[in-house]
Amino acid sequence: MIGKIYRKFKYKLLARRLIKEHAYDRLEFEDRDVLERLILPNILADFNPKKVLDVGREDYQMWYNEFFKGRELWTVDIDPKRSEFGAVNHITDDIANIGKYFRNNYFDFILINGVLGWGLNSHSFIEKTFTSLYQIMKPGGILILGWNDLDDLTPVKINKIKALKSFEKYFFKPLQASQFRCIGEGRHTYGFFRKAKK
Repeated sequence: MIGKIYRKFKYKLLARRLIKEHAYDRLEFEDRDVLERLILPNILADFNPKKVLDVGREDYQMWYNEFFKGRELWTVDIDPKRSEFGAVNHITDDIANIGKYFRNNYFDFILINGVLGWGLNSHSFIEKTFTSLYQIMKPGGILILGWNDLDDLTPVKINKIKALKSFEKYFFKPLQASQFRCIGEGRHTYGFFRKAKK
């Protein structure tokens, strides 16, 4: 219990410092604000994941590596030009192929944000992706999916992704929801999932 309280304090301060140093100005509860100020610090404090997979990288996400110092962080992006923004452990490939790189039950925490509808567009590849993510996640592990909930940017409605139904919905206490829509025209939404413990 004391360890969790310490981690909450530590990661709240870390998030505050990193946001001040690296983030662009944003409104409270915009998608990046929610991810950086609430989701990442609380996941790190509450679950203390040792092995992390972050899917998709842009230049403005490079500093996310600092959230995961001292942990085994893997990043993946299909564009070779984005490898410079990834972690030391970076894979250049389609996320649908992630299963060939890791054994089953490997990751404690997986973040897949801003990829659905922005590169991950084929229904068959979407199903393959979430099947693979389920397989490489440890029982009890957390998956966070972020997407723009707009018809033209959501190739498959979330509730129609069969492979995603293998996961349980997870109630994320800081947002009091298992699915949270951020402010903004993009209707960016975070879904919280957990692989059931055996």
